[in-house]
Amino acid sequence: MPRYYIDIRSHFGINEDPSGVELPDIAAAKSEALKVVQTLLHNWAAMPSGYSDEIFIEIVGEDLRPVLIIPCSDIETTKR
Repeated sequence: MPRYYIDIRSHFGINEDPSGVELPDIAAAKSEALKVVQTLLHNWAAMPSGYSDEIFIEIVGEDLRPVLIIPCSDIETTKR
């Protein structure tokens, strides 16, 4: 099974996932990323409006290249 890494990018820098997780495909990796982000969004509830527009969730494949980039603002929209 391929290994995917779920990184968080913002204007503060990048928070890299050092160990990753083995998942069957990119759809499963996206689902896993959304679970991680739900926790982060809860912690970021006090963040000023629009601030999350500069935060991105990046799913990186085994070759350490991004396979999917999700703007946090899109995740907030789908969450509501």
